[in-house]
Amino acid sequence: MKATTKTNFAGITLLNPFILASAPPATNPEIIARSFEQGWGGAIIKTIQYTPRWIKRNVNPRIRAVKDNNQIIGFTNFEIGSPKSLEEWADGIAWLKKNYPEHAVFCSLLHTDVLIEEEWREITRMFDEAGADGFELNLSCSHGQAESGCGAVLGADAEKIKMVTSWVREETNKPVMPKLTALTVDVPGKGLAAKEAGADAIAAINTMSSLPGIDIKTFTPYNTVDGMSAFQGLSGKAIKPVALRCVAQLAGATGLPISATGGAYTWKDAVEFILAGAKSVQVCSAVMQYGYGIIEDFNRGLLKYMEEMGFETIDDFCGNALPNITRQIELSRDYKLYAGVASEKCIGCGRCITSCSDNGYGAMSLQNNKAVNNRNKCDGCGLCAQICPKSCIIMTHR
Repeated sequence: MKATTKTNFAGITLLNPFILASAPPATNPEIIARSFEQGWGGAIIKTIQYTPRWIKRNVNPRIRAVKDNNQIIGFTNFEIGSPKSLEEWADGIAWLKKNYPEHAVFCSLLHTDVLIEEEWREITRMFDEAGADGFELNLSCSHGQAESGCGAVLGADAEKIKMVTSWVREETNKPVMPKLTALTVDVPGKGLAAKEAGADAIAAINTMSSLPGIDIKTFTPYNTVDGMSAFQGLSGKAIKPVALRCVAQLAGATGLPISATGGAYTWKDAVEFILAGAKSVQVCSAVMQYGYGIIEDFNRGLLKYMEEMGFETIDDFCGNALPNITRQIELSRDYKLYAGVASEKCIGCGRCITSCSDNGYGAMSLQNNKAVNNRNKCDGCGLCAQICPKSCIIMTHR
């Protein structure tokens, strides 16, 4: 059997595990259709606002790149839910499913300022009838919703997770997927609460509350809107380590299918998420930076990896990293390493010497303009290997 990226996620067949996250890349049905034509497996529409009672408009500007040495490592935003009406989205989902039946369309519920049971139930019924394949529950927005007591505030409360999940569960037979936040203690416990209430899958994580920077002359944080700013959700490469941790915790604790979101920029990132237990991978920031066309590299890279590793399906390696994760206290204290220097690569920059000296060990020194390590002083922490610009330091068994 040849390798295939086609997979089953919570009972939904996906052409590949790559899904547009509920974010700017899924702003309206027309651009979602264009993503499907380029090869994306599915999309989660921009979170719906409850338009009969309440709607907020976006501010300008609302998206800012976070850079390191002029390289984008993430984005912050205080964008809110979709400005489209419920009726517009219902018609749009019906149109997408008619024209792209092989692609999954999830409805994202709900952007509002107050937790009202009937709103969640009404919207679930409406979009079930419109043909949505499943429902993602936005219990994790870190900015606008959280400020009003919804979003991530709900996702930090196990009882409210169960309450909202049960409302939606009772109104549909289609997959229900709470999107949980990393901004809480006991992430596994929040996943178990969702499972207890009938969740079919879990999405993790959403953006993380942040402040991207401050203009040191005007004293105003970025983004600046008419002289003022607010806390913003951080996405992209900067949050990938947190997202990986949460995916692994939720997969291990709940056994439910996990849809990973938070920093997938390449096929390799996607593989890491799958190894941590994800069965689908949502993408936002990479599309914001490079466009829908990245799906070609995602699909090609994933398939090549699977063929090289002898995996026929996503299930063959989903969660394979989980047995290798334990509690920190249980890691071996008898496993001893030291820093070995490949002198032919060393340029004598001295960075390892400064780092080792100023972080407590003083094991590195320069001899004949080459770094050398004193094994008797070396603590094996690995810092020098991480900061070496030429990768000439390798951690070696004692």
